[in-house]
Amino acid sequence: MANKDFFITYNGNDEDWAMWIAATLETAGHTTIIEAWDFRPGDNFMAAMDHALATCRRTLGVLSSHYLASLYTRAEWTAAYRRSLAEGERRFIPVRVAECDVTPLLGPLAYIDLVGMEEDEARGRLLAGVADSVRRSPRDPRFPGATRR
Repeated sequence: MANKDFFITYNGNDEDWAMWIAATLETAGHTTIIEAWDFRPGDNFMAAMDHALATCRRTLGVLSSHYLASLYTRAEWTAAYRRSLAEGERRFIPVRVAECDVTPLLGPLAYIDLVGMEEDEARGRLLAGVADSVRRSPRDPRFPGATRR
């Protein structure tokens, strides 16, 4: 059974992004595990990661070139992605915070894209992206063939 909503996996170079994501989620009422706040000096790092992956409902990967090049984050996202495949649910959610080429295995996954966003728009995208369902708001869209004035 899940103890927390999200485990946030990131490379140390992206810690500011990871903490912003965690704070945004927690402010919205979600629970998180993040290394910067939850792992203490002297903890068994690998055991703590294993526990977080096993007990969190979902894992968010903070995507950047640093993240994708790291051996340690690769172990984290592959474990979370394997869980998604095995359980048939959305257990791994990538969040792109910097321009980067996603690896071939992650390429088919839709990701939350925060690159170039202002804070309010990034917050909205993050919260919409982690929601359990897509919020559909029917409205009267402008006919795409109309001449704009």
